[in-house]
Amino acid sequence: MKLKKQNIVFTTILLASLLLGLIFTNCSKQDEFVEAKETRLLMGTVVEITVLDTSEVAAKAAITDAFNEISRISTVFYEGNPNSPVYAFNHRTRNEVVIPSEVLGLVERSMDISKKLDGAFDITVGGLLPLYKFKGDSLTPPSMKDIQAVLPFVGFRYLSINSAENILSCKNRKTQIGTGAVAKGYAVDRAIEVLQLRNVKGAIINAGGDLRTLPRPDGKYWRVGIQHPRNRGEILNVLVIGNGAVTTSGDYEKYFFYQGKRIHHILNPKTGLPADSCQSVTIIAPTTELADALVTGMFVLGVTKGMELIQQFPEIEAMWIRADGKRFETAGFNKYCPTK
Repeated sequence: MKLKKQNIVFTTILLASLLLGLIFTNCSKQDEFVEAKETRLLMGTVVEITVLDTSEVAAKAAITDAFNEISRISTVFYEGNPNSPVYAFNHRTRNEVVIPSEVLGLVERSMDISKKLDGAFDITVGGLLPLYKFKGDSLTPPSMKDIQAVLPFVGFRYLSINSAENILSCKNRKTQIGTGAVAKGYAVDRAIEVLQLRNVKGAIINAGGDLRTLPRPDGKYWRVGIQHPRNRGEILNVLVIGNGAVTTSGDYEKYFFYQGKRIHHILNPKTGLPADSCQSVTIIAPTTELADALVTGMFVLGVTKGMELIQQFPEIEAMWIRADGKRFETAGFNKYCPTK
């Protein structure tokens, strides 16, 4: 599972995801509502849930339920868990594997995004990710020989879904899937659904840079800061969000330098190499799952092709920081930037 995200510094009104690009602050607080906040380490990153409700007991109970749902999803989708359906598929001994409908649904939605983005986002990149190591001393990228050995097995079109029988099939036994680029976003969405069922009065969840909100009871907005991709600790822009999701991903999250070149974790599925056209991308979307998938795809596509293909998603706004540091945005992005 791709883990794009960690090491977050908190203050009383500010969460700064210094490696991941997102912060948020409370705009205001009504006396009649209680704010409860809790942080846990889940899905390989720091997850913070803030809830506004009529009592501290109700708010904390809702937070507990939301964390339990994220934990459940982590177990189901983590490809390193021998009991997970993803692990079962990646270690299959036959072409067809029965997969729970929840997992199959996420795979199917991911494949739909892959088609629309011409393969720039592709969950079968999971076979390439283990080649890149970001911990330890004397880090080096994989050889082209190693990459070329895996590339023939990367491609979402190798996958086939039989929804009626919950079957995921692939004739190529070496093709693997990795849901890390979308499972965390899906987990945040499910946690938001749990909070809605609890009838909380407002909420914000930040899972290592994957962020989604529920409207505040005072009608004001949550403020989300976007990290500068090159100046650590500097906020590039502040967005105002009422109800929706924001995800930022960049080449500064997991990386090392090798022979003067930045080697990072966002891979181009067609080359097996780190995508090199952007420093970071921010997506504003209705759901975190969609934002998660698109932020990866738009990073790989770059500005020109990304601007073209994002037209298929009229509800989405995006900002690219190109490799040269220049900033590009979709037409509606500025409405979320009151300070610009």
